[in-house]
Amino acid sequence: MAVNRNTIDLSNGPLLGKMIRFAIPLALTHLLNLSFHAADTVVIGRWGSAESMAAIGATGPIVGLLVNLFAGLSTGVNVLAAQYYGAKDSRSMTRLVHTSTALSLICGIFVAVIGWAATHWMVEVTGIPEELQTKSILYLAIIFGGLPFQIFYAFICAVLRAIGDTKSPLYFLIYAGIANVVLNILLVVFFKWDVAGVAIGTLASHVISVYLGMKRLMRNRGATRLILKNIRLDMDSLQKILRIGVPAGVQGACFSLSNIVVQSAVNTLGAAAIAGSTAEITVEWLLYAIVFSLHHTTIAVVGQNYGAKKTRRLIRSIYISAGLTFGVTLVGGWLLYWFSPELISIFTNDPEVIRWGLIRCRSIFTIYFLLGFMDFASGALRGLGCSLPPAVATILGTCGARVLWAKLVFPRYGTMESLLLCYPVSWILVAAINIAMLYCICNDLRQKKFGKLSSILMGKKYA
Repeated sequence: MAVNRNTIDLSNGPLLGKMIRFAIPLALTHLLNLSFHAADTVVIGRWGSAESMAAIGATGPIVGLLVNLFAGLSTGVNVLAAQYYGAKDSRSMTRLVHTSTALSLICGIFVAVIGWAATHWMVEVTGIPEELQTKSILYLAIIFGGLPFQIFYAFICAVLRAIGDTKSPLYFLIYAGIANVVLNILLVVFFKWDVAGVAIGTLASHVISVYLGMKRLMRNRGATRLILKNIRLDMDSLQKILRIGVPAGVQGACFSLSNIVVQSAVNTLGAAAIAGSTAEITVEWLLYAIVFSLHHTTIAVVGQNYGAKKTRRLIRSIYISAGLTFGVTLVGGWLLYWFSPELISIFTNDPEVIRWGLIRCRSIFTIYFLLGFMDFASGALRGLGCSLPPAVATILGTCGARVLWAKLVFPRYGTMESLLLCYPVSWILVAAINIAMLYCICNDLRQKKFGKLSSILMGKKYA
């Protein structure tokens, strides 16, 4: 199935080398994206104020909730496109590309309207301090205007990742990210627009990314080529996208909801704690970018080989993904732990903000490999088309555990350290459940006959 020169066929040829070639551009894309976001934080932290940085940081889970709810649908596109590519099913791929484009446009407009309508309510319900609310509301109002572009871009990248093209999104981000940083400096440093300047720069970068992504798809060859007049909803493709994507979207929304609850608890500790937490999260994203890239590498390689019905290669790819994820998260987490004082001080000169940031760094980075295992296992399950069970596990294990912890344990102790313990507890719980499900399915895949449990998990039998 010819597409473009950046495509990587993960169902044939050397497996490890192709997986690394696939993962590196994807990791660089997210690292670059995070470096641009970090630049945003540096600009607002140094030329704005700690209050402005806290106002933006406190809104992060709110934006994540709406984005993840609908962008999670792109996981369905990612999985199906990988399976169709592995199976060389051009007809299904064509329908999928145009259906996903139509769906992303509908979802993007819907989520923007919902965001604008509920901005004040969301700021109040998350417990953002009153002195930060005006800036948070202004920032959200602009950011919501860019959500249709952000969601549309997520669907574009889902198609490109599934066929092995991780280089194109990297090129898109370079142009969009540079524009973002330039606008931030211009609008915040020179025009003194504060949080509005950062939000406008972010919105502009999303518009540029969508333009470049659409241009790439329209120039693709074969089944993944986007033809504007053919954009419509194919009901069969839509049902398949929703079957995989809705659980992922609900999981992402619930995941963000649990983070809102945790953020609300952080908000009770004051503006310095919020700003310090924001700085740490920005540093943490440097490592999570790599975890995210390995997660989507796992989805692509498992999906392509499942579509091609190459069971031995599929299982081998799962072992390789597990090893890569463990090694990266273990080494990367400890490196960030040791250099956390220098990294946090990049974002602010305020000693109190730095102190709070270091508390979070030292609580999270030493056990970050647990998150890696959780994401690896869910990626492998989704590559197989198993979406609902890991979503349920995450909702109950991660979201449920964090909400209960923030509501029951944190009030008793009232410290940042006690609150952050909710993360390793939830990671261990969900990782154990997902790995157990993955083992069950893979064991039956070897025998090419599903037992009762695997049939329930997969929703279909392996032919």
